[in-house]
Amino acid sequence: MAKIRIVGAALVAAAVVAGCCDKEKCEAAKPEAPAAPAASEKEPAKDPNEAVITVNGRKLTRGELDADVEKIVAAQGAGIPAEQLVYVRQQVANQIVKQYLIEGALAEKAKELGYTITDEEIKDRQEKILASAKGRPNEPKSFDDILASHPLGKERALAEFKSGVLIDKMIRSEVLDKDGTDYTAQALEEIAKIKAQNEKAAGGEAEALKKITELKKTLDDTPAEGRAAKFAELAKEHSACPSGQKGGDLGDFTHGMMVPEFDKAAFALGVGEISGPVKTSFGYHLIMTTAKTPAVEATGDKPAEPEKCKASHILVKTEQVREVPDAKTVAEELKSRAGRGKVSEFLLDVIRKSGATASDDFKQVLPPPEAPKAEEAK
Repeated sequence: MAKIRIVGAALVAAAVVAGCCDKEKCEAAKPEAPAAPAASEKEPAKDPNEAVITVNGRKLTRGELDADVEKIVAAQGAGIPAEQLVYVRQQVANQIVKQYLIEGALAEKAKELGYTITDEEIKDRQEKILASAKGRPNEPKSFDDILASHPLGKERALAEFKSGVLIDKMIRSEVLDKDGTDYTAQALEEIAKIKAQNEKAAGGEAEALKKITELKKTLDDTPAEGRAAKFAELAKEHSACPSGQKGGDLGDFTHGMMVPEFDKAAFALGVGEISGPVKTSFGYHLIMTTAKTPAVEATGDKPAEPEKCKASHILVKTEQVREVPDAKTVAEELKSRAGRGKVSEFLLDVIRKSGATASDDFKQVLPPPEAPKAEEAK
């Protein structure tokens, strides 16, 4: 069953309240996901009856938390590498404790303010969730299918879902619906800024192309035997990538490690050849392929090796031209952005007033204390 989030949008948003060089960094390389921290030694067992989080008189014990974590981890099957299990368990535990805090504080506030949800509202949310799942792999046939796929069980999933609907209703009524600001004027100012930036970028692009073309001519006019040295000299002097300090040398890379335009050009060049201007999202490049290693098929215990390329480059940066949106779209985004800020303020206030407490190893999920007001600070 495809993973489908069934909690309310308010709970998702609230999670934020708790608390060219080497090829990996080069301005041609694709960004890579950060590596997970190394797993630490297993800590001694702690009291399963200890409350890890208490909010509005309700508490989540360490034993209950550990049981939930194991169910969620088990639902991932063999998808988690053994060396990352400790790290993953901690991340899952943090998320469970955060949600317990947020849901406990906000659901109680909704009840205090007299909010309730009707069968029609529940059905409407269920239909929206099912509609959002259309076309996904293993598309659920009913909302019961979604509930049944929850690693903590159908009953927990349904309670979480209803709580999310209730909290969303309160957030919309108490915060979002009260924003009557007209963002049209601000939207027009934003559009004017985009247009001005685009004009500047267009002029900068012409200058960048002129400069990279001149550098290419300099290289073309350099005798073949001195071209590599000249390329390194120009890279040090003109390249906007940190790799310029190494004469533009990027080292070895395989297909897919660089942005597509750069990848295609570098692998298409012969050894010692220099490309014409190559445009990427970073700007204009001159690429010199300095070595190639063909792919090697697996033999015996020796694994297969992909094709490799070694190259240097010179980068002249450009600013990107942005699409100019219409005023209505910008106004809606500005309203949404303002709404997120107001929701965060509301959530922080509710959670602070809930008197929530946490064990030492989960204190980071609690919001920071409210800063004293200017009058009080005096």
